[in-house]
Amino acid sequence: MHKSFLTILLFAVLGFVESRTLNLWAVWFKRPNKGPECVVEIVGADLNRRPNKRFDRWSKPDIIVECQHAKFSRKTQIEGNTFKPRFLWAAKMPLKSTRGFIFTVYDANVFKGDQVIGRAFIGPLEAEEMIQTENPKLIPIGYNIGQLKVQIYKVSARMYF
Repeated sequence: MHKSFLTILLFAVLGFVESRTLNLWAVWFKRPNKGPECVVEIVGADLNRRPNKRFDRWSKPDIIVECQHAKFSRKTQIEGNTFKPRFLWAAKMPLKSTRGFIFTVYDANVFKGDQVIGRAFIGPLEAEEMIQTENPKLIPIGYNIGQLKVQIYKVSARMYF
């Protein structure tokens, strides 16, 4: 009797945990974000050679860009061995109208971790203006470090296939 009680209790706990972790209906009928969404495009970066030449000792830096908005974060692919990476990268993110966008440019390293090259910030008013005009913007990532070309626009119904 003791063994059967433990078996029943184990199945009950596993059934409860499985129902909490695997909700098959949510995949089909529940959107992860119920608010507006935006698309962030990072076209490329232009880094000045002189201040950025010391990141990789014998070659050019391997660049990766991280975009943060509210609690959401997305990263581009790594563009290797260049001072002028062209990402042509886009990601869909939930749009919080009271929050800005933070862009961090890293030098990707395998052994010692990624090093920060520069940071840029777009405030909520600038982001709203970029969404309304749908024009890309060059933003500096630090004094004499370089620039980042970014475009933000709102997701519309015509974008879905």
